[in-house]
Amino acid sequence: MTELYVAYCVLDSDGAITEEIAGLHACAVRNLPYGGIGVVTSASTRPIDDLVTGAVEHERVVERLMQMHTVLPMRFPTIFDSRQAALAMMERHYSGFRDDLQRLHNQEEFGVRVIWPADLDFGFQISDRGFVSREESAIRLGDSSSPEAPGKLYMQERHRRHKHHQMLSEQAAQFGRKLDAALSEFASEKHLRSLATDRFVFDGVYLVNKNRQVGFRRAFVDAKSSEPGFRYLFSGPWPPYNFVTMPAEQTTGSARRVVAVAAAECLGSVGGAAGT
Repeated sequence: MTELYVAYCVLDSDGAITEEIAGLHACAVRNLPYGGIGVVTSASTRPIDDLVTGAVEHERVVERLMQMHTVLPMRFPTIFDSRQAALAMMERHYSGFRDDLQRLHNQEEFGVRVIWPADLDFGFQISDRGFVSREESAIRLGDSSSPEAPGKLYMQERHRRHKHHQMLSEQAAQFGRKLDAALSEFASEKHLRSLATDRFVFDGVYLVNKNRQVGFRRAFVDAKSSEPGFRYLFSGPWPPYNFVTMPAEQTTGSARRVVAVAAAECLGSVGGAAGT
């Protein structure tokens, strides 16, 4: 059976990993050194036959190493069919990896999402009091007391809904800009994926130095308190997945062909547990 090297991340160290960390299939992870840095892998002859479980185990390893090192997380699954192939990847991207490790030192990633209220309909109106429910709206499609033709009423309602959608979107965009300004004060870098859509009021990721994370969290709490009508999702700290500039390394060809092959054993395990 072909020996596979499952890669988890690039590390800011060429030293051995001193504590036992179990990777995929309980295989022990090892740091392959290259030029003062390293790539963390686990060697196995067992294929990855459950991608969901494998992704969870991969993330757990990267997060564990993040507590002790600066890491450049690699896309799951990244598999090499030999130690030499993994080190050849390090040679190809060595300069970029060194630059990213320096730039991301002491930095962690946070995700912030703001979601429209679950019961919000873009047919709602906006008044001086904020959102107005469907029951409060004076517009009644097909009201029998109206002399207007049904077709004209339908077009009027479509127009009103379009205007309401625009008003809500602008309100969301204004809040998104306010939230981003507050969070950006404490962030080193950011990626805004959306300022306002039919689902998200705001969707962004921020790179934050560990020394500024208290202020970053406080800014989020203050912004949340100022607009309690939305739903908020705050996640992190995470490895800096969205801030690694080097392209993800693809699984080597011969390794890709054995991802779904029958199971074998891992080469090295933690706590005496072997792959089954």
